[in-house]
Amino acid sequence: MPGAITDVFKALSDPMRWNIVCQMAAVDELACTTLETTLPITKPTISYHIKVLYHAGLVQVRKEGRYYFYRLRLEVLDSVLPEISGRLRAEPDALADAEVAAVR
Repeated sequence: MPGAITDVFKALSDPMRWNIVCQMAAVDELACTTLETTLPITKPTISYHIKVLYHAGLVQVRKEGRYYFYRLRLEVLDSVLPEISGRLRAEPDALADAEVAAVR
């Protein structure tokens, strides 16, 4: 899970993706057609944003016929947040060295 934290933050940092995540959080499952009517972007752009969220592990995708349905994976956020807290509480010098090495 080395890149998971940064992948999640990168995925959530985009305002459009945050909007999508918020819409998913409000329901059990979100139909692709809902996003097409609620977002001011094209279908290919929606697909791109879903792909980013999917690769970060934040979205589960289900296909039924020609329609896609999306579900937010809250357990991913639940696992990432404690890890962030743990890393930030780590010894400052060790944390700084590890993060600098990860960037290289």
